[in-house]
Amino acid sequence: QVLDRGEKIELLVDKTEDLRSQAQDFKKQGTKIRQKMWWENMKIKLIAFGIIVLLILCIILTVCRDFKCW
Repeated sequence: QVLDRGEKIELLVDKTEDLRSQAQDFKKQGTKIRQKMWWENMKIKLIAFGIIVLLILCIILTVCRDFKCW
């Protein structure tokens, strides 16, 4: 019984180490995905901001050309 109990304890220790390793891998993958999604979101925001700036610039240039601001 003592030997059987020792084997069960060893199995539990091995499973615990495997779970710890899997948890660390999961955390690393989650961090990588979070960073990737942040960059994707930032790219979209920068593109939208650039388009808005270009539209405003076009409007200002059109208005100044019509009223001869230069």
